[in-house]
Amino acid sequence: MTILVSLKPLPSSLKSQQPDSLHRPWSRRIISQLHKDQYIDIYKFLTCIFRCFTITMPSCTKSERKNLVGNPVQILFLAASPKQTMKVESDREIRTIKERINVSKYRNAFSIKNEWAVTDDGLSQYLYTYQPNIVHFSGHGTQTGELLFEDEQRKIRPITGDSLQALLHAFKNRIHLVVLNACHTHNQARMIAKDIDCVIGMSDIISDQASIAFVFGFYQALGFGESVQSAFDQGLTQIQIKNIPQHHIPQLFTRPGVDANRVTLKELAQVQPTQSGLSSRVIDRPISIFISYAPEDKRFCDTLEKQFSVLKRRHEVVIRRAENTLAGSVSAAVLADYLNEADIVLLLVSPAFMASDSIYEHELKPAFQRREQGLTHVIPIIVKETYEWWKDELFGELWSLPQEKQPVAAWDDKDSAAYAILKDVRRVIDELK
Repeated sequence: MTILVSLKPLPSSLKSQQPDSLHRPWSRRIISQLHKDQYIDIYKFLTCIFRCFTITMPSCTKSERKNLVGNPVQILFLAASPKQTMKVESDREIRTIKERINVSKYRNAFSIKNEWAVTDDGLSQYLYTYQPNIVHFSGHGTQTGELLFEDEQRKIRPITGDSLQALLHAFKNRIHLVVLNACHTHNQARMIAKDIDCVIGMSDIISDQASIAFVFGFYQALGFGESVQSAFDQGLTQIQIKNIPQHHIPQLFTRPGVDANRVTLKELAQVQPTQSGLSSRVIDRPISIFISYAPEDKRFCDTLEKQFSVLKRRHEVVIRRAENTLAGSVSAAVLADYLNEADIVLLLVSPAFMASDSIYEHELKPAFQRREQGLTHVIPIIVKETYEWWKDELFGELWSLPQEKQPVAAWDDKDSAAYAILKDVRRVIDELK
């Protein structure tokens, strides 16, 4: 049964006498949409009210978005469903993504673009055109580890995991998250995660209902500022809420050294042309390395610097250190010069290091300011277990050493720890050279 409501148009003589409530944005929308018709279905009436209130949900302002991520997080949705394959509900999928983002707190922090019937040739074109931070693929995968696209004749064009990895490798400086929402894509996801921070794939056949439920929970959590790991968990939970026994199928893979718990909107929006987060710069002089450390960690600092001895003799690097800045053995002017000259800053993280206000103000802050300007690489080295050091606002999601995530203090042989660290630092030196 359909219930009708009589809603007569407002007489022009009363328009100036509308109560204050009708001057509110949502009231004006309801009146503008409904007062034209004398009768309206009550379902449509209530739906209109709901949409008006939904549109005006509180969200972050542009200034809040700028403080959070700077530029918007660019999401590129790519759909491919060749004619010879079963139809995928990609339209529902993109609609779900947009709806969850549009009603989230940080909806102003996202920009969503979508392309349909993507061909093998169009794939790279769209990546260059939109320069996304998140790539979401909706379509079909095969048990042999391929994604199915179309060619210009609309025939099936399989793309292997190796090919997809090679393509995305060229965009690893900007793309931080890839979602392969297609069957049997976990192997491709694992391969792509060698270069991309976070990659989600499916370990088996997954239904459209489960795919859309996962997307619902995942992007809703991202839109409210949750980390990629938390958003992934929410996606799994949403599948369970729908009583679909496929919550074990989505799989999350991360690039070595990346913790998905630390990848949030701020990190997703960053453009990091090198592994340490900076634009490539070719330097034809010795690389200047500044080591920032607390006095309590001087012994390991000495051990680490000894590993640089051969590079120093070959004039490949110059090591700067403030010795004991707390004792004032290095002037503020000299310290500033060291930091301004530094191509790489190594932070020896420990409880004493994080507790030092002097180091924080005079070494960490200037180093991170230069990093934001693309002038220096900042690499934390975990000397001693330090509670939630990465949650400090300066650090965000940084590539840290040792890569085994075992603090230097836990190593039986500190020389071996220093050697392992230098091997990874050498990669950054080679990038600069």
